[in-house]
Amino acid sequence: MKNTLLLIFLTVLTCNLYAQERLTGLTVNARVKESSVGFKSMQVQQRTVLPFFDDFSDTKGIFPNPQHWTDKYVFINDDYAVNPPTVGVATFDAIDNFGKIFPQASPYTFSADTLTSIEIRLDSLFTTTPRKIVPADSVYLSFFYQPQGLGNVPAATDSLILEFLAPDEDIIVIIPADTIITGTDTTFIEADTIIYENWVRVWGASGETLNSFAGSDNLSWFKQVFVPVLDSARFYKPDFRFRFINYASLSDATLPDWQSNGDQWNVDYVYLNAERSVTETAHPDVAFASKAPSMLSRYSAMPLNQYRRNYVNETADSISMYIANLGDIPYNITYKYEVTDSEGDIIEVYDPGNFSIPPYSEVGYLDYPLFSKPPVEFVFPINDPEPVVFTTTHILSTQANLERRSNDTVRNVQLFSNYYAYDDGTAEAGYGITPSGAQVAYQFQMNENDSLFGVNMYFNQTLTQGNVNNFYLNVWNDDAGEPGDLIYSRFGYQPVMEDSLNKFFYYELDSAIYIERSRFPNLIFYVGWEQSNERVLNLGYDKNTDASDYIYFRTFGGWNKSQFTGALMIRPVVGVEKVLAKEELASNNSFSVYPNPVSNMTIRISSSIEKRNYSLNSVEIYSSDGRLVLKTPLNDDIDISSLNNGLYFIRIVGVTGALPSTKLIINK
Repeated sequence: MKNTLLLIFLTVLTCNLYAQERLTGLTVNARVKESSVGFKSMQVQQRTVLPFFDDFSDTKGIFPNPQHWTDKYVFINDDYAVNPPTVGVATFDAIDNFGKIFPQASPYTFSADTLTSIEIRLDSLFTTTPRKIVPADSVYLSFFYQPQGLGNVPAATDSLILEFLAPDEDIIVIIPADTIITGTDTTFIEADTIIYENWVRVWGASGETLNSFAGSDNLSWFKQVFVPVLDSARFYKPDFRFRFINYASLSDATLPDWQSNGDQWNVDYVYLNAERSVTETAHPDVAFASKAPSMLSRYSAMPLNQYRRNYVNETADSISMYIANLGDIPYNITYKYEVTDSEGDIIEVYDPGNFSIPPYSEVGYLDYPLFSKPPVEFVFPINDPEPVVFTTTHILSTQANLERRSNDTVRNVQLFSNYYAYDDGTAEAGYGITPSGAQVAYQFQMNENDSLFGVNMYFNQTLTQGNVNNFYLNVWNDDAGEPGDLIYSRFGYQPVMEDSLNKFFYYELDSAIYIERSRFPNLIFYVGWEQSNERVLNLGYDKNTDASDYIYFRTFGGWNKSQFTGALMIRPVVGVEKVLAKEELASNNSFSVYPNPVSNMTIRISSSIEKRNYSLNSVEIYSSDGRLVLKTPLNDDIDISSLNNGLYFIRIVGVTGALPSTKLIINK
């Protein structure tokens, strides 16, 4: 992944003429960092017996399953791979178990992630009659691997290797002085040190692009490797182990916002057993090969009131499911999905019956529309209060392999809250733009009037925090399908990196912006930023979701659509519930507030209610989180100058009771 100086210089020279979009790798994996808090070491499990198998689909969290592995450097995920054999892969990169770039990282090749198996009884077969393993038992280790995936290209000098442990051998290795060793703790070697190493390299692959790796064969996004375990004297031991290691290198960059994580490799479907052959390329297993998608048509998340107003168009017509038969014969399978609410009650079941799925080696992923493109013939309940969560569970049933069931179920959690999102919540890369003055705008469309209060943004960390620079946070309306008038712009915002699970940082606007048709045609608005210098901001970029039609950028000329396929991790935060039109009365059966939103206001008691019925004498205003922020005597005019912009609830109180509350938007 080393970038040449020529490329850097060309970018700097041309940035004065054109806006340059850039994608970079990640310096810190926030998901790994957050999950590693308090980490010391993984408990080494008791040794296991053959067969050994892991396809990384049953891992709870983002680290390897401790029932199979003894370390936690690799990142278990369903986001980084391109067309994997089954859902879930182990991703190797330049980030350690704490989610940070390895301290020994440099532009030169260094040892990075390691994935080490637990001890395996390779001395005996524990069948009906246990016996000693011999070379004639044909023991093989197989796995699938892929360079780059959706991440960064490993350089030709980088590599992924496989090593076997020869437990009874001692190979002398001299570690020179001034070496940094990273493990459970980071150790600095002050003097030449001799250690005894007994790992034997048995396989390796050099870095290359995914396109070069797969070539024109669309069935070769992952390649399967078979490694025989033939040397009985060295490896047929009761404490045999194996491990994968990747060697990586950072970009040789002169700008601090360039150096970041990269050199990704993905490994899947690791299988060690006897009675195997190098010709045994098929596995009797039918599995999901990707995570469950959202059932919304445009967004991955949106407010329920906005969904409610246009639920037919906001619900997808169908979704895409990827199912693979890894065997060499057809299998009869059934597929269905169930949708449940937050209480676990089923609100929808789709069950199209059964189908015979042909092998992946012949046709690729299943292309039977009722399974691969299941229709969405329902809408989420639209009368629930916000926020609300629904879970869609997809289930496969097959007789292909009854022992490997974890890859037969995938789930999607659909959240309706107070924000819009295109992204899936995980950054596979970083997005940036140059030069100073360049702008990025991200399009969103509402279905009814609402107020924009702020923007959630997720920024990646760079090696030296070189992306922490002030920027202008901007909001535009629409002009014939591209950003129009600049409605809001304020300087002084800067990237803030949260140390948790892809957590976004909330940037509050100085004042709420009311999105209405007279000012925002078709209720379309854009949020984004303007550069204040040459350095990219390195915003989180989701490469699994394509929202490129809604991403615009420019320098000093016209707007252009993004050249990259993906989604910016920007989420505008809007009113939790329906907001009334600007000159519309906010009312219930008891009283009205006019106008709403307001800068000052007049309280009017509706004619059906007389003040003396409750001895009404005061007005109480509560924030959206239930705090009493203002209490004042009941008058025709109420001074709200002390309140910030936002959503509030107002009620009129008396000696013997109070009138039902109503909503109030303050937008000064």
